[in-house]
Amino acid sequence: MGEAARRCDTTVRTLQYYDRIGLLVAARDESGRRRYGPEQLDRLRRIQLLTSAGLRLDEVGAALARQESRPLLETYSEQVRLLEIAELRLRCQRIVLAAVTQVLREHPDARVPEGVVAATMSLDRTLLRHPGVEDAGAHTPAGVDIDVERVITTYFEWKAYAVQALLLVENGVPADSRSGRRLGREWQATTEYALRDQPAGTGDLYRAMEQSDHRWPAEDRVLHRKTKDFLDRCLLVAQQR
Repeated sequence: MGEAARRCDTTVRTLQYYDRIGLLVAARDESGRRRYGPEQLDRLRRIQLLTSAGLRLDEVGAALARQESRPLLETYSEQVRLLEIAELRLRCQRIVLAAVTQVLREHPDARVPEGVVAATMSLDRTLLRHPGVEDAGAHTPAGVDIDVERVITTYFEWKAYAVQALLLVENGVPADSRSGRRLGREWQATTEYALRDQPAGTGDLYRAMEQSDHRWPAEDRVLHRKTKDFLDRCLLVAQQR
């Protein structure tokens, strides 16, 4: 066991725990000592890959269970998908924290409402689960590709600006303030980017999603409704200058 821990840069205690919960069951020699062959070491490395990406151990176990007896291509393709989700989760967290930092840089005495960061950092219940994004291919003409990366980028930018708007509103900062004008200019650039209809259908998807916020996951729906009017005012101020 000690050799396996050294080879995979982990600890004996970790291996014992994985064995105890059934995530990585070791073979046993005649004396009952744990032995790790190539198959167990490969599984351990896959566990490390997924846990380093932020997946919980129960999520890792479920993923590995799904991959059993599958072709290698399917196994590694799923790992790519899981890592992409983990990457998006980190991206969401970074963007929200950067948005809070931006407001605090401009307003050092601003109050950050309790729970605002936790409520806006979630990726598991967000607009990315909106049916328009999940089923984009089913709602567009044959041969038309939705620019998924542009949709995701627009979503994250909206979340960043909505978080800033929420903090400004909560701290009584008006839309015609310096911060509001700056936010309006940036929001205008984002909406123009989102509505640019290349490839065809991307702008329509954005409009349809914006107009159907009653179908959004709760966290994003609340954030949208609390900040939409303020962002609209910021946008109007920016357009008037």
